Amino acid sequence: MFEEAFLKVGERLGALQAKVVVALIGGAIMLAIMAAAGVYVWMHPVLHCRQQSALLFFGTAIRQGNHTGHIGGDEWKGFVESAIVPRLPDGFTVLEGQGFYRSAIDGAAARESTYILMVAHRNDADINGRLATIVEDYKTRFHQESVLRLDQCGAYKF
Repeated sequence: MFEEAFLKVGERLGALQAKVVVALIGGAIMLAIMAAAGVYVWMHPVLHCRQQSALLFFGTAIRQGNHTGHIGGDEWKGFVESAIVPRLPDGFTVLEGQGFYRSAIDGAAARESTYILMVAHRNDADINGRLATIVEDYKTRFHQESVLRLDQCGAYKF
């Protein structure tokens, strides 16, 4: 009789231990999944924002071989009217500034007048595609190495 009671207690403990082990393994798996998701969000925070702000920095120095020049105010205004306004009909802001950078082509340090385009927008493929097209259009039209784009998670309302 004592033996039977001891075996029943042992069976119950064995089942309890199995349940505890399964629960611990399940908890460890959930923690690993949550940690991986947290790392992904930390590495790509802007992907998870519903609203963003973008800053695009358009340098005005033109360096083509031995020829150097600058994009004039009228050329910039023409670019804004033909390339930016149609693609960003909800609005944007343009600021003027001074940019400093090091050329990726020859390593030369340079200073140039810069136009900064500020856009508050929803985070979706359409608007991001429009901004990318504006950047490519500017680089092609004015022989630029690059246009700096900064995206930030944001909240806005009108």
